Amino acid sequence: MAGARDDSYAELGRRWPLVLAAASGVSLASVTSASLGVMIEPIERDLGWTRTQITLGPSLVPLIVMVLSTGGGLLIDRFGPRLVGLSAATAFCAGLASFSLIGDHLWQWWGLWALIGVASATMPTVWLTPVSMIFTKGKGLAVALVLSGSGISTTLVPILANAQVQESGWRSAYLLISAIWFAIVMTLLILFFRVGRAPKSQPTEGAAKSAQTSETLPGFTAREGFRQASFWKLGIGAFLSMSAGVALILNLVPVLRSTGLTPTTAASIAGLLGIATIVGRVFGGWLLDRFSAAAIASVSAAGCSLLPVLLLTMAGSVPVAAGAVAVYGLLGGAKVPAVAYLASRHFGQRAFGTLYGAINTSIAFGVGAGPLVANMVYDSTSSYEIVMLVAVPFMLVAAICYGLLGRYPDFDRAENGNSAAS
Repeated sequence: MAGARDDSYAELGRRWPLVLAAASGVSLASVTSASLGVMIEPIERDLGWTRTQITLGPSLVPLIVMVLSTGGGLLIDRFGPRLVGLSAATAFCAGLASFSLIGDHLWQWWGLWALIGVASATMPTVWLTPVSMIFTKGKGLAVALVLSGSGISTTLVPILANAQVQESGWRSAYLLISAIWFAIVMTLLILFFRVGRAPKSQPTEGAAKSAQTSETLPGFTAREGFRQASFWKLGIGAFLSMSAGVALILNLVPVLRSTGLTPTTAASIAGLLGIATIVGRVFGGWLLDRFSAAAIASVSAAGCSLLPVLLLTMAGSVPVAAGAVAVYGLLGGAKVPAVAYLASRHFGQRAFGTLYGAINTSIAFGVGAGPLVANMVYDSTSSYEIVMLVAVPFMLVAAICYGLLGRYPDFDRAENGNSAAS
């Protein structure tokens, strides 16, 4: 056990620049969701749109991702994550900055969200693919560290956006955030986001794996993967947990305000989510290399239901709201890398981009449908109470799906058997 632990830390020590660059890409993908809760009310006041109309914009992103993510996975498998990642990050930042230029025409708002949706079609698969290929002993921790990038956005963006909205308005806030993230993310991607190759005389294990063709990598083909029960359990569980969770998290500031909290208090508590998410992802990654990933995902999904339960039963309490958000961040932070880790172990590397891209399709559908339905309910009832009530069973059923995944396939044995037969 100690030797495996040392190997995982040594592997991370060699590859930390790649992890840092991939985490920055994940943080970029979370900027829009982290900022919308702060932006939605000033946009509603300034442009006279309803929350359903406003939320329809970001809801287009996961719907577009749902259509394009499997194809995006194919692009990653064909052209490599570096080229695809740099292109996607550039288009994403351009769309985000352009929000500062829109008028009062809804089609402009929706059109820019569509652009962001196209740019997001390969996320987070594009950031996880090189990590899945290169890391072996410390894959769980590496995946968790990459996905913890979203916690950086969730921590900083609500605070930065709220301060800039108060100072100069929501347009200036979008411009500032896009400029900051573009400068940081593109620098890290250009410098470090690559699957390195060692000299032929001294190939490393990771470089040897990266040089393999998809036909020789262990794992299911895309067709085989789509027939596995584990694929459907992961997809359904991811949809249910993400649709319920994002319905609350994307609207976290207005949800907290609906319980009686002030805008500044709500934004500050929303910032706690990011810190807790980072801790949850890192600790969850540590657990993934030592315990059952299915159990971690199941317990985390069930525990996330505490957020709506506590907000409903103890509305208006700042300590309870802060504690509930922190617990959600810790458990949700552990759940997301567990799902990515489960996909890599159940599907293997041969068609990981395609199969995880398809799982990301179900996630995208949940991310799009959840917030849109939540704000349709709000526009009809002026309350998020029904949304919180429905979120609880969604999260519990997701926990059951994760818990029923079963054992990992033994791809090494299957590969050895095929070699012997030939």
